[in-house]
Amino acid sequence: MKIQVDKIYNHELSLVIPCYNEEKNIGKEATELVNELTSSNIDFELILVDNGSYDDTARILNDLAKRCPQIKVVTVKKNEGYGWGIINGLKNCNGSYVGFLCADGQISPKDVIKVFKKLKSEDLDLCKVRRIKRYDGLYRLFLSKSYNFLFKFFFPVPTNDVNGTPKIMKYNCYNKLNISSKDWFIDTEIMIKAKIFGFKIGEVPVEFKKREKGKSNIKFTIVFEFIRNLIRYKLRGL
Repeated sequence: MKIQVDKIYNHELSLVIPCYNEEKNIGKEATELVNELTSSNIDFELILVDNGSYDDTARILNDLAKRCPQIKVVTVKKNEGYGWGIINGLKNCNGSYVGFLCADGQISPKDVIKVFKKLKSEDLDLCKVRRIKRYDGLYRLFLSKSYNFLFKFFFPVPTNDVNGTPKIMKYNCYNKLNISSKDWFIDTEIMIKAKIFGFKIGEVPVEFKKREKGKSNIKFTIVFEFIRNLIRYKLRGL
């Protein structure tokens, strides 16, 4: 008979940031996040994932890791999607709480701390942001509203911002979710499964800043990919 061994946590919080050609953003974002987590007295590790980048991202990530012992770099040689970068990062986490956020620097590090503190103080299973003010342009706003309208139509999950990150959760919650989506559907998969398992979910209202540098990798075709995945999950009875 196989004996179940409890996981040993080396940190309180593990945060994953998948980076795909984010040479212009990740240095500033990672540094500010490390400073904010440190000043908040949180025992953390930051997992920076080079998600198949072909710019200078890899060098920057490795330089950051050399300067900061709390930073760990995970390399994905071939980009197979946003979700695949997150999945590979989460597999390398050793925190009792784990989560992820984007590398574009549009969420304030202070808001990341707010999400984590709400998660702990209210004993939630999962906590995330809800973007109530957005400065990322009409195109991104249209895509986001389309996602959320379709999502609410298919699934009665209590959120109006399914893709909002950071998403931070208890490690046991993450482990039970068994996340598999390699693409942008990973956020939706997490919310659907969290609802099915009856997890306690919380949200923190935040301002979503304008991207300062680089460009978004979100394309209009993602809407059709999103619809296809929604239908697939609905047909599976989820």
